[in-house]
Amino acid sequence: MTLSKNEFENQTFTKESFTHLVLKHKIFSYVTFEGCDFTQSDLTGSRLLECKFLNCNLSLLKIDGCRLQNIDFDLCKLVGVNFSNCDRMFLAIQFKKCLIGTCNFSNLDLKNTPFHDCTIRDTHFKEINLTGADFRGSDLSGSLFHSTNLSKANFVNALNYSINPLTNKLSKTKFSKPEVLSLLDHLDIIVE
Repeated sequence: MTLSKNEFENQTFTKESFTHLVLKHKIFSYVTFEGCDFTQSDLTGSRLLECKFLNCNLSLLKIDGCRLQNIDFDLCKLVGVNFSNCDRMFLAIQFKKCLIGTCNFSNLDLKNTPFHDCTIRDTHFKEINLTGADFRGSDLSGSLFHSTNLSKANFVNALNYSINPLTNKLSKTKFSKPEVLSLLDHLDIIVE
C-alpha cells in the first residue's frame, strides 16, 4: 500500500499493511489505526497528533524526529522501537496492555505517562523523567532503570522490576508487597 497524500485527518485505517513503507514527513491528525502492521516502517520526521493505535504491530518502527503528540497505544506490539530518537517537543504517549520489548526510552521526559498492564521486556529507561508514571500491573522483566526519576511513580501490582534505589530517584514511589523486596537486591545486605 502507498500513501501518496502527505496529510491525513479524521480517518480510520483497519487491517492495513504498512510494512517496510517509507512514510517520512507525513502528517496524521486524529487518525485511528486498528489491526494495522507497521513492521519496519519509517515515519522519520512525520507528525502524529491525537492518534490511536489499536491492536497494531509497530515492531522495528523508525521514528527519528517523529512528533508523537497525545498518542494512545492499546493492545499493540512495539519491539525494537527507539523512542529516544523521536521529537521531544510535545511528546505525550500512553500505553495500555501493550507488549513493549527491547525499546529505548532513554533521555526523555515522560512525566505522568501510563504504562498500564503492559509486558515491558528488556527495555531501557535511562536518564529519564518518569515522575508520576504509572506501571500498574506491568511485567518489567529485564528492563533497565538507571539515573531515572521515579518520584511518585506507581509500581503497584507490577512484577519483575529491578530498580536500584542508589542509582534512581525514589520519592513517594508506590510499590506493593512482596515485589517491593526486589529493591533490596541492589544493596549489600543479607535478608533472612
